[in-house]
Amino acid sequence: MNLLTHLHTRKSWLTLSLSVGLLTSCNEPLQEEVFSFISTVNFYKTAADADAAVIAAYEPFVSDNYYRRNLYNVCLLADDQVTIGRNPQFQEMDNFNMAADHPFTTNLWVQMYRGINRANTGIKRIPGIDMDATRRASLMGECYFIRAYNYFNLVRLFGGVPFTTDEIETVDQTNSPKASKEVIYEQIIADLLQAESTLPTSRTGIEVGRVTKSAAQTLLADVYLTLERWPEAASKAKAVMDVGNHQLLTDFTRVFAVNNENNAEIIFSIQFDGNTIGNWLASFAHAGGTTNPNCANGVQVWSVEEKSDMWLNWDENDKRRAFTVYDRFVNKAGQTINVYNTERPFPAFGKYNAPNEVNESSCPLNPIVYRYADVLLIYAEAASQAAGAPTAEAYAAINQVRRRGYGLPLGTVSAQDLPAGLSREAFRSAVLRERSLEFVIENRRLFDLMRTGQFPAILKTQGKNINERATLFPIPLAEINANTSLTQADQNPGY
Repeated sequence: MNLLTHLHTRKSWLTLSLSVGLLTSCNEPLQEEVFSFISTVNFYKTAADADAAVIAAYEPFVSDNYYRRNLYNVCLLADDQVTIGRNPQFQEMDNFNMAADHPFTTNLWVQMYRGINRANTGIKRIPGIDMDATRRASLMGECYFIRAYNYFNLVRLFGGVPFTTDEIETVDQTNSPKASKEVIYEQIIADLLQAESTLPTSRTGIEVGRVTKSAAQTLLADVYLTLERWPEAASKAKAVMDVGNHQLLTDFTRVFAVNNENNAEIIFSIQFDGNTIGNWLASFAHAGGTTNPNCANGVQVWSVEEKSDMWLNWDENDKRRAFTVYDRFVNKAGQTINVYNTERPFPAFGKYNAPNEVNESSCPLNPIVYRYADVLLIYAEAASQAAGAPTAEAYAAINQVRRRGYGLPLGTVSAQDLPAGLSREAFRSAVLRERSLEFVIENRRLFDLMRTGQFPAILKTQGKNINERATLFPIPLAEINANTSLTQADQNPGY
């Protein structure tokens, strides 16, 4: 029994919810229901209560409006590798030309703040519980991680946002003022340093899927990378590398195999099982409807952007390509189908395969937040930038990823290694391109485009009708209207 099963068998987390944003369907506007505030007099008394508080903080991740599908709808459709040819709401996201009341961003926002408030609750309440000190510190570390990760997603997507580290106990406390990106990043880093110091190095049994010290270090490395604090990013990535708890699998396809989840490459993933709760990843990615054997119904919400470098220039000898994207597939009858001859004539994504899912929302695959390839490529980019030129260690890190992509031994010099003598700029470009191939439809590409200043202009080169006045997503109109500390002046430019 892993974290997901644990979450759904521990119902006490329900008592922790103070306010819940509900999306009644993917086409209906946000509706908020504010419930009466629960007395804390008889809760937060035992170690079991503390554990329930932490489980509650994980719960928003498995929401329909977070990792079950909506984070992907935002991050994938807005990048340069994914497109869609139907449904106005999806097209608006694909073109990065949406209104401030768009349901995808609005409801993702709600789930992120649910996670933050539950983490804040744990951080406030758990220290007062009489329990084993080491276990208490570990639970606190999880809360710090969850708060930091949610704020990291918010600040990257929306910039400065309403900010609080306090538990919300009254409706008036929901009116948090907007803080600058700098203030939020300062808190993110402080939280992750705290998490790093208290989280365990590994998990077993029922706790598989909960965050570890390596997860905190990887997230912190990613934060430093985003801020271009190169020495610190390299240092945190190297710490994960040196411990040796994670490694690249030799077979890229096995990283995503439904019978090989929580493998040695995975650092943190969101736990689904397809029975208690599943996600939409397989059916949204695949083509062919119910004839595709790798999903229940390949509705292909996400199609390959055929103008992308990934599609046009990805070496066909790289074994990742045939696994990740395709324009032909073998259907359940054993026939080879050309997607251009189907109802939706677009190449599709093959990374998420769930042959036994019973319906299009029951994919059991765990969405991967971080894996060891992240660590190696963060280290390669940061170490080379910090040193002013690529180091031998930076070359070794990226070349492991490249060799695995071509099906070659990880530790043996190969013809697919990057050429020696690259400049600092050329090496960074090579790392960024490697990331664009390694992490297709894993929610990395949009953030790479943002942090390198290519977003959203790169979408315009593909002929998309972008909002040229915007570089961030809009703060949801529902938040502007409901939060008395905000006005339209707090809205991001372009909305």
